[in-house]
Amino acid sequence: MTAMTEAPPDAVVGIAARTEAHLRTILEAEITRWTARDPRLGEAVRLLESMVMSRGKRLRAAFCYWSWVGTCRWLGTRDHDEGDILDACAAFELLQAFALIHDDIMDDAATRRGLPTIHTTQAERVRRSGWRGEPRRYGEGVAILLGDLAHAYADRCIGNTTPATRALWDELRIELNLGQYLDLRSSAAADGDQPTARSVAMFKSALYTIVRPLQLGATLAPGWMAMSPEARQVAIDRIEAFGRPLGQAFQLRDDLLGVLGDDSRTGKPVGGDLREGKATELVALAARRATPAQASILTHIGNPQLTAAQIATIVEVLHATGAVVLIERRINELVDDAHGKVGNLRIDPETQVTMAALADYVGRRTH
Repeated sequence: MTAMTEAPPDAVVGIAARTEAHLRTILEAEITRWTARDPRLGEAVRLLESMVMSRGKRLRAAFCYWSWVGTCRWLGTRDHDEGDILDACAAFELLQAFALIHDDIMDDAATRRGLPTIHTTQAERVRRSGWRGEPRRYGEGVAILLGDLAHAYADRCIGNTTPATRALWDELRIELNLGQYLDLRSSAAADGDQPTARSVAMFKSALYTIVRPLQLGATLAPGWMAMSPEARQVAIDRIEAFGRPLGQAFQLRDDLLGVLGDDSRTGKPVGGDLREGKATELVALAARRATPAQASILTHIGNPQLTAAQIATIVEVLHATGAVVLIERRINELVDDAHGKVGNLRIDPETQVTMAALADYVGRRTH
């Protein structure tokens, strides 16, 4: 079994710092611009900045950046301007902010990345300030608008890229929203079967977190369009073959962290997925292997009022059925699958080593 660790590899840490510096430059310029018009407008961008700059893993940026680097090297274009790729890295982080802000509203989450969520802090602002209206509606309204603002900034960062890059960007945004819809619907309808859980994971994690950032980074490499259409398609297909199992492993690790993790590290309440009744492979496996008594305990999943004691009892069932061990085994298998395909990527050998390190981190992360 892969050893667990909190420390991300240098490939993540380095590009995370550069992406965050780029994001700060973008958002500080916007704060200055809009504050000059009306301080309340600058305040809105400042609220968004506080969320975007807080404790993000920046994995999407890392996969996008290193795919670009590896493709540039493979094509022999080592002297290149990093402006477009850093904009793309920033775009992924802004799109992630959009998704998380809206997700927090749908999940009624109190914390994100260890901090109070935007909709809760803004609702409290109404109460504290004695403003008019219903606090919850105000808080959620502000959060929706800030999420949309993050989406608009993400689109602007992508800018006027190549048709291939733009097509991938448009597709991933559609996939993300449809995956979120399927996640929301399956929770409400109690569709907790394994095929549904895998579909949600594919749209919300495998494609959005791993495959599309890798593909988009490759298409931004100078010389990409000089390749034949057939060669470009081979490169895209090989990226997907590497990224899909890794994206599945990412989601399975998220499922485990959602019930077994430490909320001081994950930044969100552990057990939230159980209260929401999210369709996960972990729960689907447990349900399939449960005794009648264990199955009765699992029926409480989806109750938003689950106590800490009830969650602990459900977690005991997840362990007792062997579901946790099976998911850990599956994560290792998926990471091994990705490792086996690193050598097929149209990137240079040095970057293949970096991709292998990123794959390991996806499987062993603790938050």
